[in-house]
Amino acid sequence: MGLPKRIVVVCSGNTCRSAMAEAMLRRALADEFGGRADGVAVESAGISAREGDPASENARAVMMERGLDISSHRARLLTEDVIEGADLMLVMTSAHRRAVLSRHPSMEGKVFTLNEFAGLAPELGPDTHDPFGGPVEVYRATADNIKRAIDGAIRRIRGMSTKNRTGPEEPPASE
Repeated sequence: MGLPKRIVVVCSGNTCRSAMAEAMLRRALADEFGGRADGVAVESAGISAREGDPASENARAVMMERGLDISSHRARLLTEDVIEGADLMLVMTSAHRRAVLSRHPSMEGKVFTLNEFAGLAPELGPDTHDPFGGPVEVYRATADNIKRAIDGAIRRIRGMSTKNRTGPEEPPASE
């Protein structure tokens, strides 16, 4: 199959979880695949985002602690074009997954919660909880969970990229 060409990370407002995950995933892809990752577009959007909102202050601070600058991030609403153009969509909750699939059933097999895709749902549950409005410690904990899931997602993408397949494999069973 090769690497996915366009990965979209989705949460609710696109100011915390998906903004952090986008930055972490972009770096992890570059670290893992080097120049091959240049052909992978990593984007984020929010199901109920207010266009143009910046990443939250605590999300920016926690990413800076990790050497990632998301100060130029601006929230983007999840639109039909964004959904239809995705090769892989990593959402933060099961509710986000249901919302996407209710609008676009053809995305079945391309939309997963980040924890499911990473194989961590049995341990962490399918959902990545929203730190919005919480103290920086809550953002750090969320970022730690996202990082762990990104590491698992990279392993999965590596496996997908070495298989001669026409689509992504099913995620590991979550029970």
